[in-house]
This record gives sequence, structure tokens and C-alpha cells, in this order.
Amino acid sequence: MKTEDNRNITLTATELSELWKNYIGETLLDCVYTHFKTNTNDERIKELLEKAHNMTQKHITKLKEIFDKDEFVLPNGFGDKDVIRDAPPLFTDKFYLFYLKEVSRINLIQFSNALTVSFREDIREYFDECIDDTSEIHQDVMNSMLTKGMVIRAPYIPIPKTVEFIESNKFLNNFFGKERPISATEIMGVYVNLDSNQFGKSLMIGFSQVIESEEIKKYMLEGRDLAQKNVKALQDMLTKDHLPAPQLWDPEVLESKAAPFSEKLMLYHIALANVGSVLNYGVGFTSTYRYDLATDFLRLVSEIAKFSNKGVKLLIEKGWLEQPPLAADRDKLAK
Repeated sequence: MKTEDNRNITLTATELSELWKNYIGETLLDCVYTHFKTNTNDERIKELLEKAHNMTQKHITKLKEIFDKDEFVLPNGFGDKDVIRDAPPLFTDKFYLFYLKEVSRINLIQFSNALTVSFREDIREYFDECIDDTSEIHQDVMNSMLTKGMVIRAPYIPIPKTVEFIESNKFLNNFFGKERPISATEIMGVYVNLDSNQFGKSLMIGFSQVIESEEIKKYMLEGRDLAQKNVKALQDMLTKDHLPAPQLWDPEVLESKAAPFSEKLMLYHIALANVGSVLNYGVGFTSTYRYDLATDFLRLVSEIAKFSNKGVKLLIEKGWLEQPPLAADRDKLAK
């Protein structure tokens, strides 16, 4: 891209990073939606999957134009070899809606972050458009889930009638005695992480059924059990105050043994889900004042980080992890 006085504006490191990550993520979703939309009997859900798929393909086309214009080598990402089109469904129609909700929620956060670290006008316009597209999908999916009665809303608590200020450090709680009731901001952090862990758990239950590699299967089963452990810990944070927790999505995993995707895609998908989980735990940690909840969030994010690191090592061992753009090696160049 050039300025009005014909000077080239090269992509910054942050722009390179976000465009590179976005291309790999969009090509992965392109494969997922290709399979999902051919395996649903619900017309409304099929419409939403088609809409999400069209959005993803539009983003891929625009990314390719940016890469070509800036002579930025196209990442391999994912393609036809990573989706088995005639494979039977691995998840139910209801899970497809939950999948769209979780993916759009995480993408809204990531696109917003990408926009704030972009400088060139065309790159800002691209991510701004991505936010608009994803927000529209998220709204449509939430409306459909509510209409179909598929969502347990976040808990209701009394609406404040007066403004109150914290008068004692007891509000922060220590590890002894009875804790104060959980706050609205803390409920939000718990609720988001419950959805995130249930999403990852259901994916890993399904993927573990169809993966042939014993090494990757073992990793998926470990992740399934870790997610269940986290779900239990998060549910306890709510049930201590007699609040409801979101529903489990395990029953929406079918009994198919046929893989709908390549093992590379499934392992990488879990790696992306892990990134989302770490991000969500960060939100939960910064939303709490209670020591006990903050400690729980730190412990849970530490467990997810260790599990995520195992997945990255597996991707490297299999030769499936693409290298992101690197800064120049000045020491090497100086020799």
C-alpha cells in the first residue's frame, strides 16, 4: 500500500501477526463449516452455518488479496485434504449452534484486539469489517438458541437499589471463615469459563472417538478429563451460592467412529481452543476481588497452559505447526 505522496507503507509486526493467525484460523473454519452444513437437518441451523461459511470465505478472499499486494507468502493453513466431506456427523445440530456461539464470541475478542494493533487504513478496515460480520452472526445465533430454548441464561441476582461502597478488606475475603456472596462481575467470569470448558470438552470427546494416532488420542482424553475437572471447579463456585450452571453439551456428541477432519486439523483446533481458554481465564481473574476465586482461576489457567504446551509440542513433532513471521536475526546477519 502507498501513501498519497507515493511512499510504501509496509505491514508492521503486529499486523503481520494478526493477518497470519487470522488466515490459518479462517481456513480451519472453512473446513469445519464445509462438513457441518452438509450434516444438519435443521433448516435454520443450516442457514446460519451457510452464513458463517460465506463470511469465512469472504475473509479468506480478502486476506489473499492483502497477502498478494504486500508480497506476503500465503500460509499453508487448511484445505480440502483436511476435511472428509462424506463422513457422517460427529455432533448434533444443537452442538453446531453452540459451536457458532463460542467461535463468534472468541473471534469478536480477537478481531477487536487485532483492530487495536493495526495501523494501515486497509488493515483496520478489514478487521473492522470482521467485527461487524462476526457480531451479526453472534446475534443471529443467540436469538436462535434462545428461541429454541437451548440456553440456560446467566444467573439472576438482585438488582441494586442504592449505591454502596466497600468499607472493609473483608470484601476481598481470606481463606478462613465464610466468604461473602459471589458478585456479578465474578459470576460473569465463571460463566464464560464454564461455556469455554464445556465447548472444549465436547470437542475432545468427539475427536478422541475418531483419531487413530494413539499419541494424539491420549492427549484428547487427557484434555477431556482436565476440562471436566475445570467444569466441576467452576460449577462449585456458583452452586455454593445456590446459582445455576450452564448445561453440559456432552450428550450432543454422537457415536460416530469416522473422522470428519484430518488429525492435523483436530489437534490444531484444540490448540486454538486452549488459547481461548487462557484468554477467558484472564478475564475471570481480572473480574474477581475474592482471594479464593482468584487463586482458583490462577490454578486453572496454569493447568490449561501446561496442557496447551503439550499440544504445541505434538504439533511440532508431527511437522504440522507453521512458523509465524520472525524478526530479523541481527546477530546472524552481522557474521
